[in-house]
Order: sequence, then C-alpha cells, then structure tokens
Amino acid sequence: MHTLDELKKYARERYIPVMLDDTKQLLFDEVRQRLPRRILEIGTAIGYSGIVMLSASPEATLNTVELSERSAALARENFRERGMLDRVNIFIGDAREIVPQLTGSYDFIFMDGPKGQYETFFPYLTELLTVGGALVCDNVLYKGLVEHVPDDKRHKHITVARNMRAFLQDITADPRFDTVLHRVGDGVTVSTKKF
Repeated sequence: MHTLDELKKYARERYIPVMLDDTKQLLFDEVRQRLPRRILEIGTAIGYSGIVMLSASPEATLNTVELSERSAALARENFRERGMLDRVNIFIGDAREIVPQLTGSYDFIFMDGPKGQYETFFPYLTELLTVGGALVCDNVLYKGLVEHVPDDKRHKHITVARNMRAFLQDITADPRFDTVLHRVGDGVTVSTKKF
C-alpha cells in the first residue's frame, strides 16, 4: 500500500495536482473536529484529499466528482488499497454538469475543482450543505493572483483570478456563512453555514 507521501510523490512527478502539506493538515483537522457523516468533494484527482478526509472521519461516506476517467481509476485503486472503497462513490464527468444535478444533503463539502467555476457552483453547494456544515475551498488565492492581478499574465489566468475574486467576495459577504480565510497553501476558505 502506498503511503500518503508516496501518493503525493507519484502525483507531483506526473503533474497531477495534490494539496500542499499545510493545506492537508488544515483539511484533516477540520474534518476531525467536525466528524461529518456525508462528504462531497469536487475534484477527486487520484484520491489524495479524499483519503485524508475519510481517515479523519472514520464513519463518513464520500461522494466525489472527477472529470478524468484515468484519475478516477487511480483514485478508485487508492481507495481500495486502504479499505475505503465501500465508503466512496465517484462521479465521472464535468462538475459543471454533475453539481447542478446532485441531490441530498452533505455536512462537509470540499471544493478543489475547476478554479474558474467556484462562483458557478456556490449556489448549488449552498443548497446541498446542511446548517452547521462546512464548505472548504482550496486555492482561493489562485497563485497569489486574486489579490494582485499583474498585467503580463496570460488571459486564462486573469479570468480565473477575477472569477475567484468574485467568489471570495461573495462567500465572505454572504450572511448565511461564517467564513475564515486561511493563508496556507494557495489560500483556503472554511465557511460554516449558519442558516
């Protein structure tokens, strides 16, 4: 069985994004503190963050959305190796199509999917999240560009940074949430739903 460090090394050697260590610790601590029963994740990759969350909350089940069939297959194998596969349901496809169709409720949502789409997903995730539940969003400072958009960056990055800035402003101002921005990794918000 691969350790988390080995999984991280495998991912980085193949340019598969996995969270930074301080982000991993924050995510683990938030899940351990809250012990959610139903977790939703946008962006499975190879299952690294899913394993972190399921390790922190041994009773939890995870529904996770991944665009790449290859990544989903790797994730499935990594969950299987840890005896977690029976607690995981992987939706393969575009989160922009899947998220609006999701039903039920979740007491913990981890968003680490397409960076330019957080604002689009926000209303749907708000509906799915239970009162008292947490929405944790990774990469909200997007390479530092959200706070300082330089003129010489390629258009794609500026658009993503602007979209992320709009999301950050909206979630911080939303009275339904108590949001804390943690300056770890590439920026992480932890938003607890109040009503």
